[in-house]
Amino acid sequence: MDGINKVKEIFHYFNIEGDIDSVYGNWAVSSRGDIVNYLYPFSIFAIHFHDDNWIERMKEKCWFKPECEQALKQALKRAEEIMGNEKDQ
Repeated sequence: MDGINKVKEIFHYFNIEGDIDSVYGNWAVSSRGDIVNYLYPFSIFAIHFHDDNWIERMKEKCWFKPECEQALKQALKRAEEIMGNEKDQ
């Protein structure tokens, strides 16, 4: 199964209705600002996005690899952009 299908499957699993906006490493951002890790099913929903310590919280996960940190930072930045755009509308 390719990455796009995995992302769609995880979006369905977490009941995320948005489309795939972007993918950074194992992290995918929905068009609504939700973030999922499609390799290790984990989600950061847009409604909880205002927590500012996601990097530190992810580092506590046994499956989080240091080389994934930059990809998560990019996903968080993109989700923040999406959420900012929604506020402007």
